[in-house]
Amino acid sequence: MTIEPTFHETRLAVIERRRPDVLIIRYHEDAAFDVVGIAEVIATCERITGEKEFGMISALPNDGEINLESMQHEHSTEGMNQRVRAHALVASEGLLKKLATIHYNYHPQQHQVHIFGTVEEAVEWVQARLDDRSVA
Repeated sequence: MTIEPTFHETRLAVIERRRPDVLIIRYHEDAAFDVVGIAEVIATCERITGEKEFGMISALPNDGEINLESMQHEHSTEGMNQRVRAHALVASEGLLKKLATIHYNYHPQQHQVHIFGTVEEAVEWVQARLDDRSVA
């Protein structure tokens, strides 16, 4: 059976459901990250995956803004903590990559988090985690 991707728009991002257990969150280039916007993205991810475990790829913009409250806040919900198996971040060598690294150092997750340079690498890594395979 072939699964057609679905797309879900939020204020900060478009979320692609690539397969039932893989989400790609493509943040808008001009995204201004705040607690409310991040909560909307998380709620959308939880809604479209239902009760299943899943992996997600967050493609961060090259430029964007993030407020201090968002950096200090732990955004994961109980549902996310229980169901996310792997989270790949895609980021260029810029401020948002550095801020994401700092955020996850201060807010360790119950699932694996890894940073990649391309969406393709990130998807392969997440799918391998979900399929219990190893990748280089």
